[in-house]
Amino acid sequence: MPLDLSEIYTSLNALPGRVEKAVAAYGQTTAKAIEANAKKDRPWTDRTAQARQRLHGDCTHIDTGIRISLSHGVAYGVYLEFAHEKRYAIIYPVLREGSGKVMHGLTGLFERL
Repeated sequence: MPLDLSEIYTSLNALPGRVEKAVAAYGQTTAKAIEANAKKDRPWTDRTAQARQRLHGDCTHIDTGIRISLSHGVAYGVYLEFAHEKRYAIIYPVLREGSGKVMHGLTGLFERL
């Protein structure tokens, strides 16, 4: 009796698509979590709340995988990041703090697949 491997081949062929969808979903969730952390931990005092409200985390698909980014939505965001000896910077500190957690979570995701 011959061994039927068609079901295994079908599962293996579907694996890259499943991995891509799982990584994209993980990236979107992580980007929103990083955005929330930045809004919560901002070092400046809100005067108009515009800088806080317009911080934006995003996940985009690139050739080699995904890119998670965090950006200001106000014109003076660059001053918050680089002026006053970077006392009001939030983007780099949040991304630096979260990068280890992101990689750890991604490792866990791959272990579950």
